[in-house]
Amino acid sequence: MKIISPKLHSYIDYVVAAVLILFHWIFGYDLDEASSWVPLILGVTFLTYSILTRFRDEHFGMIPLRIHLVLDMLVGITLILVPWMLGDADRLPYLQSGLGVLILLVAFMTKPIPYGKIDPRAES
Repeated sequence: MKIISPKLHSYIDYVVAAVLILFHWIFGYDLDEASSWVPLILGVTFLTYSILTRFRDEHFGMIPLRIHLVLDMLVGITLILVPWMLGDADRLPYLQSGLGVLILLVAFMTKPIPYGKIDPRAES
């Protein structure tokens, strides 16, 4: 069920990028292990490709929305798997994995409307 508009998706992306970048400070993780750095690195990456995505007519618009959604899915899968792959499953990996699941859900529920095909009267 595709219920999230590209405009709403863009706003969600900035919130998620902020949470990823500030993840270890918000949730009290130390930057002493590789799995602690992953959300920070993915957050900066997430923010960068979100700014460069062609959601509508804002930003630079270099990355098509469909490619952006694929990148979102890769980030979500990475966040889900990293704590388990790096042997950090004893440090409550559920926050990181839960955020990955949330990113996957948002990606799957976004309407992949091509740039220039959006009726401005349809979104308010």
